[in-house]
Amino acid sequence: MAGLTYRLFLVLASLSVVPATAADLGYQQGGVCLSYAQSTLPDLDINTINQTVLANFESARDGMSEPRVLANRRSAYVWAMEARWACEAAAGYLKNGTLDEESIQKCDCFYRRFISFR
Repeated sequence: MAGLTYRLFLVLASLSVVPATAADLGYQQGGVCLSYAQSTLPDLDINTINQTVLANFESARDGMSEPRVLANRRSAYVWAMEARWACEAAAGYLKNGTLDEESIQKCDCFYRRFISFR
């Protein structure tokens, strides 16, 4: 019994030293941001920002119900959901006259992630 317990301990201990990463970070496609801080969307004019945020929101929202996104074995659905939430927040700020750089960057980055897995 002690030998089995020791072997189980070794197996569990070896699993704990393996670094964890997001499931989709191993899949990299050109032009996809890994950090929302990479987005330059807030640097554009306000009309372009508004149009892009709303278009990204609508596309991500619609994508969440597409059969090919729902059946996607990669992270398309998760990034569609994240993009929808981020773009909805950015649109809310913009509607109230606030240019929230972080929410705009997240909208842009998360949407690009969604498109890369679609």
